Amino acid sequence: MKKVLTVSFFLAFYLIAFSDNSFSQVFWEELPQLVTVPLNSASNYDCLNACVCGDSATVLRTTNRGYNWTNVSRNGIPANVSLVNIFITAISPSQVMLAAGHSGSNTYVYRTSNSGANWSQVFTQTNGFINAMWFTSEAIGFMAGDPVGGRWSLWRTTNGGVNWDSTGLRLASSGTEAGFANSLWMSGGTVWFGSNNSRVYYSTNSGSSWAFSSISPETNAGCLWMSSTPYTIGYTAGSTLYRTSNSGVNWYLESAPGSGSITSFTGSLQTFNYLFLTRGSSVYYRTVNNPSWTNQYTAPAGTYNHMSMARSTVMYYGAGWIYAVRSNGRISRANTFVEGVRLISGKIPDEYSLSQNYPNPFNSSTKFGFDTRRLPEMSVGEIRGGNVKIAIYNSLGREVEVLINKVLQPAVYEITWDASKYASGLYYYRMLVTNPNGGSVVYDRVKKMAMIK
Repeated sequence: MKKVLTVSFFLAFYLIAFSDNSFSQVFWEELPQLVTVPLNSASNYDCLNACVCGDSATVLRTTNRGYNWTNVSRNGIPANVSLVNIFITAISPSQVMLAAGHSGSNTYVYRTSNSGANWSQVFTQTNGFINAMWFTSEAIGFMAGDPVGGRWSLWRTTNGGVNWDSTGLRLASSGTEAGFANSLWMSGGTVWFGSNNSRVYYSTNSGSSWAFSSISPETNAGCLWMSSTPYTIGYTAGSTLYRTSNSGVNWYLESAPGSGSITSFTGSLQTFNYLFLTRGSSVYYRTVNNPSWTNQYTAPAGTYNHMSMARSTVMYYGAGWIYAVRSNGRISRANTFVEGVRLISGKIPDEYSLSQNYPNPFNSSTKFGFDTRRLPEMSVGEIRGGNVKIAIYNSLGREVEVLINKVLQPAVYEITWDASKYASGLYYYRMLVTNPNGGSVVYDRVKKMAMIK
């Protein structure tokens, strides 16, 4: 089972991962499908804790990196409400979440302080449409919605979303402007949100006064992302991509891959220097220093609506770094695996173990061994193995082949990979062992290998 890094282990990880300019690989995978309605928004607190929302008052939450999800839909939210934005503000002792949505000509905000067991309506507005919320602490938050009566619907809370106040937040709309779901960011007293009028609005005093910058000829600032401290770098996009290097005062056109609307953007400039965007059914990736984008993952069906990277300042290892939601109710998860930070050893049947492949480097074919123990949840005297999945990933983190995905009894095994149809280069192999009853993860390891033809 993956655990949060301890302080000493985190320091060792940091030195290894960044002192030699090495970097984490990112592996995307599909999570089990619980719903079929469109999912519109995700909020990722710390990899472990995350939630997503969608049509038909749908809310799903996880507390174990997305390996298992609990459906907390409705429970006080009417079934005819389509939820377009969600934000998780706290995780202890229970998850505190707020979700915004609409039904007919009315918009609503709902809040739960008990992990979704019950939801209470905390806001409504006739002829409104709340697009997004952001919290800088458990108590302090901001939300923005489409204009009502000639002014943008802007609101603050100082008690965790229990009450909302628009006093002093007047911003007149220009014509028939509107905003976009999830197109909002907040840091301290600085707030940014996008519009369909070639404008990104921003305030440096928590909304008391506003300015805007133009992204013309692009019309739609349909998604918005700002980097961590000092929040000078940011991106916004519609059908084209724009970048700011001065906290949104000016925006400049940048190249972007694919075609159609860019639906979400995220990145990590303080750790791995990665940038991600979604367009259609694909996730594209690049490093900060490389202007060329790569199609890192293409979903089997559906189009992406939103993705969320973990907000926590504590670095986590393993699964759940990014959650991305799609129009068909599916969730994709991005996992980070850092090479060279932990030595793996063990003897059967005491430990699970994944051996280094041999030969390495290899020419077209290689072998590696793995040990499986009995499931730790089993009673004394019961011998039962877990479901073992061993998959191969290329250097971009794409899964290219699954060698085995079945329940195996405890034993020592060896497996051969025939890679004759693949090109030379770096590859990774992952051993994931789950409990067949419930799907909980009991072992997860990744190793690197090189093929030279």
